[in-house]
Amino acid sequence: MPAKLGSRILLWIVVILGLFGGVFFWWQKTQHQKAGINQLRQEARGIYHYVVLTRELISDWKGVYIKKEDGKFVRKTPSMFTADLASFAGRNAPFSIKIAVTDSKDPEHIPDEFELQAIRNMKAKGAVEVSRIFVENGRYRFRYAGPLIFENECQGCHSRAPRTRLMGCISIGVDATRFFHNLERDGLFFASYMIFALCIVIALLWLMLRKYVLLPLNELNNAAEKVRSGDLSAAVNLSASIEWKRLGENFNNMVQALSKRQNQLEEEAHNALEKMRSAYEELKRTEKYRADFFTNITHDLKTPITALKGAIGLLERKCSSPEAAPYIDIFQRNTEKLSSMVQDLLDCSRLESGEMQLSLQQADLAEVVEDAILMAMPLAWKKNIQLNYKVPEHPCLVKVDVQRMEQVVMNLLSNAIRFSPEGKQVELRLRRQGDFWKVTICDKGPGIPEGETDLVFRKFFQRDGGDKNSGMGLGLAIAKGIVEAHGGSIGIVKDRKGTSGCCFYFTVPVNKKS
Repeated sequence: MPAKLGSRILLWIVVILGLFGGVFFWWQKTQHQKAGINQLRQEARGIYHYVVLTRELISDWKGVYIKKEDGKFVRKTPSMFTADLASFAGRNAPFSIKIAVTDSKDPEHIPDEFELQAIRNMKAKGAVEVSRIFVENGRYRFRYAGPLIFENECQGCHSRAPRTRLMGCISIGVDATRFFHNLERDGLFFASYMIFALCIVIALLWLMLRKYVLLPLNELNNAAEKVRSGDLSAAVNLSASIEWKRLGENFNNMVQALSKRQNQLEEEAHNALEKMRSAYEELKRTEKYRADFFTNITHDLKTPITALKGAIGLLERKCSSPEAAPYIDIFQRNTEKLSSMVQDLLDCSRLESGEMQLSLQQADLAEVVEDAILMAMPLAWKKNIQLNYKVPEHPCLVKVDVQRMEQVVMNLLSNAIRFSPEGKQVELRLRRQGDFWKVTICDKGPGIPEGETDLVFRKFFQRDGGDKNSGMGLGLAIAKGIVEAHGGSIGIVKDRKGTSGCCFYFTVPVNKKS
């Protein structure tokens, strides 16, 4: 079930503002952290340059002489000054200083992993400084390394040949624990402030949305529900804004127009219904006249046809002339055809009017099919068609009108023979399917196009490719009416992939009381 509009809008407001606040908080925290680290780097860089300048100054002075407590003077070189400064800073300052030299034998000057990596970067990549944050046991420490270069100014204290070479690095360590703790505290405070501000903004937006969108929309929806249920007296009074007021006025005008149009349509529908009722009564009378005429003329045609049959039989017995025999045969065949057509018309009339009476009796459907096959054998012999039927091993008991059921099988079988090419075969199968016996009759003919599968059971419909002089197209319609009168169904098997021809089927309920 779709969520309500208010819930969806509130969800999207929370998501959008939450994403915006999260991104802004992340950006602000990142910028603050970058600014703090940059400040730490500036401080460490200042200490580094102070140490370097002091070393250069002492070198320029050719050393510094310091008076000791015993009154003697001791000469301090830049390296000695740096060592003393590192020792003093380690005891009294929030930072540390170390001279790291790669080939030094003094343990105090042996570089650690960070200093080794810094020296490699300075030698290989020409880096002028390297910095990194280290975290250990919950404490943060900012490490900074600058190059230690043995320059010409050192000649004042060293007797080696003048040269300029990277000897190691000056490593500065600054305690950054307080900075990062303050950063976390500020981040928590800012996050709380952001959440509080977002809640206030969401609440205000929700109140505004509810007042100016949801409440007018609900009122309009309730009025629309009343209109949908047929209450055209519904009206709305939307005053949240000018736009809603115009929409409410247009809605009310539309409902009034619908009410007026409904009254007109009801009046027109009443008049049209009266006309349809009159036309229906007239159609019923016409249909009754047609059915009566159809039935009466069919009955009336049977009498002269019977008389014709008798006269032809008498003529056949009286006249033994060879020249008259073909003509008598023509009379007989056409009289039989005319009699069959009249009987089909009469059956159709009875089926349509519901006057066909069935003489139900218990029978074996397999025997009914066999009798119909025997009646169709002459028609099959004329086209050299083989009727393939396998008799079931057990009785197929049904309660049917045997004569009418034979007529169904005969109609379907003659239809299959008529459309089958000469020398082919027609297959008949009888098997149980649930509570029904199912009979299938399949031919090897041209088949039925998809557009005609729903038409073959209509009266007077005849397929292309058959002998249209063999009947009026009533056989399948009569078969359908008889099968349905027995509580069964009839149709065409449509899922016959890879096979040719057409396959009809019909079902008859199993006689469970037997």
